[in-house]
Amino acid sequence: MTIKTLLLPCIFVIVLAGCASEGGGGGPAVGGGTRAEFCKSGDTPVASASQCLQDDAACYQITDNSWCTGERGLSCPTGSNQLPAGSAC
Repeated sequence: MTIKTLLLPCIFVIVLAGCASEGGGGGPAVGGGTRAEFCKSGDTPVASASQCLQDDAACYQITDNSWCTGERGLSCPTGSNQLPAGSAC
């Protein structure tokens, strides 16, 4: 076996471990890993992660250990044009 063959599985495991440690389903951390003090505008405070909205929603913990949730998946990306319902992409 070459060193390359041995290193690739190790790198793969390290990358996966880094992804898993990002907070699982939470929104992005503010300030490089520190928690925000309040929910973002439009988000709703909830008591636990189990109360967060499902699918493409935000779910993140704030400094008082409560959680915030809000819709994220129903908006078009900046710079895109909305198509009429039923149109082909």
